[in-house]
Amino acid sequence: MKSATAALYVDVLAGLLPPENAELLEVGCGHGEVLLEARKRGFRVSGVEISAHAAAIANGRLGIPAVSVGAIDTLSLARDRFGAVLAADVIEHVRDPVAWLLRIHELLIPNGILLLITPSLDSWTRRFLRSRWMEYKVEHLYYFSAASIRLLLERCGFDEIRVSPSRKVLTLDYISRHFDRFRVPVLSPLIGLLRRALPSPVAHRRLLVSASGLMAIARKAGPPQPK
Repeated sequence: MKSATAALYVDVLAGLLPPENAELLEVGCGHGEVLLEARKRGFRVSGVEISAHAAAIANGRLGIPAVSVGAIDTLSLARDRFGAVLAADVIEHVRDPVAWLLRIHELLIPNGILLLITPSLDSWTRRFLRSRWMEYKVEHLYYFSAASIRLLLERCGFDEIRVSPSRKVLTLDYISRHFDRFRVPVLSPLIGLLRRALPSPVAHRRLLVSASGLMAIARKAGPPQPK
């Protein structure tokens, strides 16, 4: 599922800038699914990951030490280096989103692209589940709507901002396990009952789901792009 979702994100980036001329930095790269997919498409890739264990797995899969352990505000990364920065499910964990985005702005080349994925207060799941929304977790420090993420990106110097619902590749088996871990009265038992009623091939079938997140795309201002 993570690899299939990674392919969706790389599809977006590849449609915005030529992969063969761009270096991609993924912030919070986990086990490297996005970096692996991006490298297949021609991007030069680097990653930053807070977990040393996850970074070791990502580097092992990539076959090169492309992923550094730490955070973008503690690592020595050159300004104006990256053609694209991707951060999926990261900004909601950051203590100072303004400083974090300003640092990303420094790292991008002029006309570089930022792609953010984060839980959305505008999502249908938040409106439906209200206080029981599965994204209300103690480790999430900030939540954004389309309007607030746009204002934040503008404040940090980005332009050409586009915000839309994000999509992920999930299975009913995964969704069931998620709602078993983060219990929602009535809904969790119903999803669990549905999972038990389905044959395994159906429960593990990949589904393209727009559930709880937003995708924000923004550009660092620079010289006009050639037509």
